[in-house]
Amino acid sequence: LCYRASHDLCHTNFKCCRYILRWGKMKTAVAQMKKTDHTTRSLSWLYLFVIPLVLLTVLLFYRHQWDCSSLVVAKPTNVSKAVPLNKGVLIPPRIMKVQKAGLRSTDLSALLSSLTFDNYGTVQSTDSYVLGTIYVGYLETQNVTTPYTSWAYYPFAPSAYYLYQDVAGILVTPPTGMRSSVPLGGISTGSFELRADGSFHEWTIFNQYPAGPPKFQTLDNTFMGLYVKRASGSTASYVLQTSPSDGRLPGVQSLMYQGAHPMSKLVVMDNRLPVTATIYAYSRYKVGDMNTSATPAVAFTAVLVNPLNENITASFMFNFPHGIEPHTQRPYHQLTPKEEEETTHPVGKVLKGVVDPVTCFEACNGDPVCSCWTFNTADQSCVIYPYVLLNGYQEGCYAGVKGSWHTNNQCTTVNRVATSTSAGGNLSLCAFSSDTTAKFSFGLNNDVGSLWKEFASSGSFGNPKNGYFVNGAAAGTVELGPGETKEVTIVLGWYFPNRDFLGLQEGNFYEHLFKSSVEAAETLGSARVEAVLDIAKLHQPFYESTMPEYLQDILINSLSHVRSAFWLRDGRWRQWESFDCVDIDSVHNDGQRDIPYLMHFTNGVVSKVKAWAKSQLHNGMIQEALRPGCFPGIPLTSKTVDAPGGRAMGDVTSIFITYLLELYTWSSDNSTRDLIKELWPIAKLAAQWQMDVSIDNLPTCLVCTYDILDLDQYKFATFNSVFHLLAMKAAELLAYTVGDNGFAATCHEAFVKGQVALDQYLWNETAQYYNAYTSEYCGQVSVGHTKSRKWFVEGQMEKVSTELNTPGAIMSDSFYAQVLAYSLGLGTLVQNETRLRLHVKAELMYNDSPWGLLALTKRDTIPGNPFENSVWMMANPDWAVLALNLQEDPVLALSVAQKALDYWRSVVNDQWNVAGLIGGFHTSDQGGSGLPYITSHYGFYMTAWHIVFALSGQTANMTEGSLTFAPKVPPPFMLPVMLPGVWGYLWAQVFASKHPEAGYVQYTLGLNFGSLTLKQLNISGCADPIDEPLTLKADHMVTWECDL
Repeated sequence: LCYRASHDLCHTNFKCCRYILRWGKMKTAVAQMKKTDHTTRSLSWLYLFVIPLVLLTVLLFYRHQWDCSSLVVAKPTNVSKAVPLNKGVLIPPRIMKVQKAGLRSTDLSALLSSLTFDNYGTVQSTDSYVLGTIYVGYLETQNVTTPYTSWAYYPFAPSAYYLYQDVAGILVTPPTGMRSSVPLGGISTGSFELRADGSFHEWTIFNQYPAGPPKFQTLDNTFMGLYVKRASGSTASYVLQTSPSDGRLPGVQSLMYQGAHPMSKLVVMDNRLPVTATIYAYSRYKVGDMNTSATPAVAFTAVLVNPLNENITASFMFNFPHGIEPHTQRPYHQLTPKEEEETTHPVGKVLKGVVDPVTCFEACNGDPVCSCWTFNTADQSCVIYPYVLLNGYQEGCYAGVKGSWHTNNQCTTVNRVATSTSAGGNLSLCAFSSDTTAKFSFGLNNDVGSLWKEFASSGSFGNPKNGYFVNGAAAGTVELGPGETKEVTIVLGWYFPNRDFLGLQEGNFYEHLFKSSVEAAETLGSARVEAVLDIAKLHQPFYESTMPEYLQDILINSLSHVRSAFWLRDGRWRQWESFDCVDIDSVHNDGQRDIPYLMHFTNGVVSKVKAWAKSQLHNGMIQEALRPGCFPGIPLTSKTVDAPGGRAMGDVTSIFITYLLELYTWSSDNSTRDLIKELWPIAKLAAQWQMDVSIDNLPTCLVCTYDILDLDQYKFATFNSVFHLLAMKAAELLAYTVGDNGFAATCHEAFVKGQVALDQYLWNETAQYYNAYTSEYCGQVSVGHTKSRKWFVEGQMEKVSTELNTPGAIMSDSFYAQVLAYSLGLGTLVQNETRLRLHVKAELMYNDSPWGLLALTKRDTIPGNPFENSVWMMANPDWAVLALNLQEDPVLALSVAQKALDYWRSVVNDQWNVAGLIGGFHTSDQGGSGLPYITSHYGFYMTAWHIVFALSGQTANMTEGSLTFAPKVPPPFMLPVMLPGVWGYLWAQVFASKHPEAGYVQYTLGLNFGSLTLKQLNISGCADPIDEPLTLKADHMVTWECDL
């Protein structure tokens, strides 16, 4: 009601409106209204109470006369013989809205307007933003100077740049959407970010990643624009940025950003524009469909509303400056198989006296052999090259790759000359609208000022000549009557199929799906309604759930982690640990982020599992990564993607075994389960390795994910020991599935002995928690770890060796393996659950901080060691999972998770770039307290996905067709349901009694994607009475009831 009845109220009092729209938050809404002015407050009371009261009265009066079945999209199945329902099936209000709009309407504007966003940031044209300096271990750099290297400051740089807002000389946190935003682009096709001020950042669509050319931080003069003409003849035209990079371009007064992966939203707020304009930028993302999700294109849809009582003409445009790359030089050879690391710059033709980059661009176009160029403002030199070289960041330089624009009725396309290199391919801008009377035009010009002037004069472009131009633009024009809403969509598509890995052409998988950027753009443009519906169905189980708002939002936006994945021509799907720590698919790091990947893109996960299995050593150990190389960059000794290696770790071989059990029990796909059976010999040998390295029944002197804490210096560590228990339990169950009962018994015996040893060696009876490690010292140093500490604290080696022998330290996240066990339905791994409960409470008591749980306390004084005195972003969500499964207070459990997760979302305002570590109580030279400290865009915090399982108590064994739930919260509730390729919701409603003695609960299981065949469906003992297998498909639901 607030959005529809008073658009202005939402702009001026956005939080108030969000509270009103959130059922159950009326008290907060009232408190918020008290802070508003009298007029706004009066309107808010009207929207909050009076109108809903009238509607409720009407609903109650007519409730028996209405047939609501026309509103039902998730069709009730007739295969269940549960308690029959009335014809008017109750549907969750937000579900009804999303599903009805998706299936009964092709109105793209209405679909987009119905989407939920749980964050926002507003930027004004008067704002000032600067890069400040923070102390760090290492983070991803803003700009990267050379190809084939980690995108980080190494080794352990003392400082990094971080964006701030300058308010009268005081640096403060900028609004949401300024430090980072949703990465736009199909999975593994490259991406870029549309920031809250309308600028574009983090470009990787030209095959940029650490094994190839560096990213472009910005491409100046990439922008959107709006033109409006009233019936009276007056016009207004503005670039949709608050501070355009070219001073000749007029920007808007203000923009409000919202992000929900894979979509960004910009609300234009400018009283000079006689139109309401909202821009939605999105790419394809479809659960269970990697091919569709790998569309190399982004749609920009402008939803335009005419609030006037007169006709208006409105035009939306997008400009892409392909011809000039700012702050860039191109002097680097692309490596070939015969080359080692290139040390000399290639030779090009040097042109003196060139006054600007446009002139250099034109000189290259006029030379028949030129393929790329670099212009240096310092000496006004222009160097043109006969072949395409790789780019690198260089202030004061400009560069470009030769390319020619060609235009047809719907698209304009730039084709690069270097078709066989990683930079070769094409890029297109294509225009669409659901309005059949819409008119499209395209502009080409070397001067962005002239291009804008042409658009601003009429809202369109003339008929451009094809050829070499710096800028290419597309525009769409519609006529709007009073109160009318229309949309114009510009799709940016790209096609650069020749991905280079250290000089070898590995290619992109999307080459099999598309043959040009035009095809990619037209595919998305023609399916944009379907694309938005898929996004709505992705979001709905979370944004409409009863989970806390912070958790809904952080989980959906954690899907942006996919930015670092790449999909090769031969079908291998791979992912960097991060762009600043360039291992490829380290097993332990993949395990931390595996839930959404396993559910959405199971085939990609299977591709990695096969490779890990192939990497197994003769002794049974699974190697750490498919390609190690975090410090200090990418080793060039091997130029193949898969070159397994790494360290002997406590949470690698164990997680590999656990991965197999997850795939086997959760997947409904027979081929996946057959693969797991095929890999059983690998898993068996891996489990045997776990036992072989377990002296006195616990793994000894192994590294783990918490590597720089140097736990491998000790004989036993709780973290590794619990992972050993998990591995034995998982291997036992896998052994039974293949009929290897003898080995199952061996694993069970090792599990029981490990339980006893854990209590014997690591339980601290005095302190009532599990020690992080034993006092017995291994007397060895893992390669790279104490060395990494030495890099950071030079001269402290002697101190380290004495620190490591202090008993009684307590480590947050010691029981991460227990989190995985709970999600798999394996129960408690320790013998004495009371001890686990005491340990969990002790972690919170001793390790809490204003930013989250510190990694390790009681080994060193605070501030002391900066690595252990940091917040590692797994610990808080994992604590919440443990507490929920131990039946502790759900409010407390979720508040502990919130401290770390929502800190990034609402305080740091950087939720699309969550660091691995936050600085704790650091001294000024160690790192900023509460600021990103080590590794950017990292997956530690994605263990928060296990909170969903903990809340719903979901346990699945699809080999038996069993799906059960034991929710930790009482009804009414709505919670997500997740399985490989399956995405849905579980909804519980409480109704007044049909009988005098009791009420009843109505349960609904609905699917948005995938299908399930179930033999058992049970929620807290309330079972759907299934007499024969129940098949549930996407956009269907099953509902049943039980007495309270």
